[in-house]
Amino acid sequence: MNDYESVEQLVLGERDARGRGLHDKMVKSYWPDATVSTSWISGSATDYINAGHGRNLRPEASANERIVGLDCAPIIHLNNSRAYVELPVEANHWITVNGENAVWTSYMKLLYRCEKRDGEWRISDLTSIFNNDKLAPVVPGTDLHIDPDDLKGLRSAYLWMSYIRKSDGGSVSQDLPGTDQPEKIDKIYQYDEEWINEKK
Repeated sequence: MNDYESVEQLVLGERDARGRGLHDKMVKSYWPDATVSTSWISGSATDYINAGHGRNLRPEASANERIVGLDCAPIIHLNNSRAYVELPVEANHWITVNGENAVWTSYMKLLYRCEKRDGEWRISDLTSIFNNDKLAPVVPGTDLHIDPDDLKGLRSAYLWMSYIRKSDGGSVSQDLPGTDQPEKIDKIYQYDEEWINEKK
C-alpha cells in the first residue's frame, strides 16, 4: 500500500476496532504518546482505550446500550511522514430516555493526526468536532417527557448529548469544538496544517 492507503486503513481500522471492542487492535492503532480529545475524555490515548474498551461512547452508559456507527470516506492531507485526516462519522445509540426507548444519533467529524515512524503509520492525536445530533423515540409518536427548560444553555452542536448526559447524572463541557463555533474549528484546522508542514 502507498502512504495514502495506509493512512486510510489506519483510521478506518481504528473505528472498526472501537465499535467491535478489539482492545489490542486499538492499542496498535495509536502511538504510546498519542492523545485524544472527545466529549468524555481529554488525555492519553491509553486512558481513552482502557476506559472505553471499545463498547460505550459515554461513561454513564448501561451495559446493554447498543451503538451502530457509520463512517464516511476520509479526506487525507499528507505531507511526507505526517498526515491529518478528516473522517465524518454517524453514531446511532439505542438508549433509554426518561423511561422510554429512544435512538440518539450523533454526527461528528473526527480529526486524526497520524505519523509515520520507522516505516509505520500510527495515530498521534484524535480530536472530535461535533456537527449536530438528534433524538427520537424508537416507536414514532412516543412521548419522551422532555422539559424544554432542561435544554436551556445547551449548545446546538451537541444538544441531545448534553441533555442525555445530564439526565444520566453526568455533564458535558459546553466548550467542545462544534460547528456552532466555527472560529474554534478554524484554529484546529490551522494548527493541523502547520503541523503537517512543520520541519522536523
